[in-house]
Amino acid sequence: MSVEKMKIVGVIGKKNLLSRVLRLVVLNGSVHTINALVRVNSSDFFLPPSEKNIEVLEELPFLKPCSSKKDFTKDEEVVKSLLSLFDIKPQVREEYLGQDYNYDDFMKQLSDIYDRVYSTADEIEEKMRSINKKREYINSLKYLSRFDFDIGQLICIKYLAFRLIKISRENYDKLKRNYENIPAVVLKLAVESNNVIVVSITPVILEEILEKIFRSLNYTLLPLPVEFTGTAAKVIEELNSAIDKEEKVIESLKKSLEDYKVKYIIELKKGYSRLEIEKKIEELKSDMANGDKLFFMFGFVPVSNVAKLKSELEAQFGGDVIVLVDDVDKGGSNLHPPTKLSNMKLFKPFETLVKMYGTPAYYEKDPTIFFGLTYMLLFGAMFGDVGQGLILLFAGLILELVLKKGSLGGVLSRIGLSSTVFGFIYGSVFGSEKIIPPLIIRPMANINYILITGVVFGIALILSAYIYNIINSGIEKNVERGLFSRNGAAGLIFYLILLYTIFRVVVTHSSISPAFIYIMIGLLLLMVFKQPLANKLIHADKLYQKSPANYYIEEGFGVIETLLSIISNTLSFIRVGAFALNHVGLYVAFATMAKMMTTSWGSLAILVSGNIIIIALEGLIVFIQALRLEYYELFTKYFRGDGIEYVPAKMEFISSTGKRINLFHKKNIFCNIGNIYLYNIINLKWGS
Repeated sequence: MSVEKMKIVGVIGKKNLLSRVLRLVVLNGSVHTINALVRVNSSDFFLPPSEKNIEVLEELPFLKPCSSKKDFTKDEEVVKSLLSLFDIKPQVREEYLGQDYNYDDFMKQLSDIYDRVYSTADEIEEKMRSINKKREYINSLKYLSRFDFDIGQLICIKYLAFRLIKISRENYDKLKRNYENIPAVVLKLAVESNNVIVVSITPVILEEILEKIFRSLNYTLLPLPVEFTGTAAKVIEELNSAIDKEEKVIESLKKSLEDYKVKYIIELKKGYSRLEIEKKIEELKSDMANGDKLFFMFGFVPVSNVAKLKSELEAQFGGDVIVLVDDVDKGGSNLHPPTKLSNMKLFKPFETLVKMYGTPAYYEKDPTIFFGLTYMLLFGAMFGDVGQGLILLFAGLILELVLKKGSLGGVLSRIGLSSTVFGFIYGSVFGSEKIIPPLIIRPMANINYILITGVVFGIALILSAYIYNIINSGIEKNVERGLFSRNGAAGLIFYLILLYTIFRVVVTHSSISPAFIYIMIGLLLLMVFKQPLANKLIHADKLYQKSPANYYIEEGFGVIETLLSIISNTLSFIRVGAFALNHVGLYVAFATMAKMMTTSWGSLAILVSGNIIIIALEGLIVFIQALRLEYYELFTKYFRGDGIEYVPAKMEFISSTGKRINLFHKKNIFCNIGNIYLYNIINLKWGS
């Protein structure tokens, strides 16, 4: 069985230790948290009375949910601003999380650093604004540098308004044509590219009229300093001197920032790591319960991780916490353990395809190995080709080993290997059947045999699915599903008798035995009366879970569905042989077009493009068709997929060795949506 065994682990301690305990839990990465109130109220929860447990027992009746919701907005602003200022890459590192620290005290220290650093940064920014303003003044004054008059007196003259403006050449021509209508003295100073620099002097009382005229010309007012006196050349010299002084101050301030970075870089890196884990801790608190003095935390932990978690808790907190370890198999528990799949490397990539249908229940037999084997056989049988299979194999290996796309690359490499093996069986290389001899059979030369083999293969898989369901039902002690359901022992016997009857009639041309007819009718009746019979056998309180009338109406239609689905499920596997033939047919079509080309290069191009189309298009169709056979013909018989996926409280961090550890608490919603989308496509387009 590939589902890992679980234990329920509880941690009880003083409330001021909650954040530290949760930090250890996240770093340990093995606890699938559950609601503490639900666990405490379970009928199988028991805490033995003792001197150590007396305080816990006193608080049990008064527990309430942990309602703490900390706002991290200010903390995020501080941490991200500092990282951005010093160009530090945000990373969650293990060595900054394993230390014992108080988060609030640490963030206060970081806020103090932030205040000191940003007062210096603000001063640098202010000096830079001042320098930029002075440079604007210099750029403006250079147009007046050839004049020997006091700039300050001209700018601040009481009854006249002095302006230095820039307008386009086109607008300057308009200005000249209407010069007699302008209430100002206008003098052209310079021409730069497509712009003209001019000065204007007008009485203050007419400034508003002049403003309207200049606004229509889309002018730009060039800034001039009002706090300086003397000629333009003298003012430019003073401005350059002031800029030099401010640049020296900026250099000094930047040196201070560099010193801050050297001094506090470790604290800054710690800040991001500790902020991220604190946010994760806050998420987990929604499952915790609080008393007056104690907190209560519970979760499912794989058996292989229980000892490590317990030793870590006891080593760090000693007698300040109580660690409880309970079995999940106790009767009366209303908690459903999550499922952690643990398959060998060959079949592990197929877990993704299994989870697209559903997660196996904790007490259900994991179908991944059976699915992986049958899926590889189905794909290889439908897409058997040595050359194209090797391309899929190498593409999968590149995705899996180089690009680290384990699930996609793993599935692709394995079905590519299966395709290659069946290619040798069929004697097919890049669609051609003339390069190597077949090990067993050529599909196009044995059409009927290939189609019949596909159906026989399907029958073997369907029988395996019946047996799988009976085993699963035995594990779950479900008598109704295991013995009397259409997918249980009654359904299996009915299917075997039906196959034998069809074989006698079609192959040996024998008549139908009345005994078989009576047995099949009896088996159908067992399926109809499955619920009352099962409840009678297990001595249940009620024979029916709902009204008998509704039950028998539903089961009556169920008998019709059973008869139809048995036939359709079996014949559905004829597509295995059909796609094996289709694969050869597609290549023949491209080979015919290649022969019609007048040049060898043209023929080669047709064959290469044809193989690309076959790999991409037919490969995708076969991939989906194999999934369809697994989901509809097999999974519906033995796999419920209503389990809870094991999602421990974890987060991604980089270990002290520089290795990235993939740890997440939340599911990948995007992938789940994609899985549902693909599942619906299969359902709509290729459903029975």
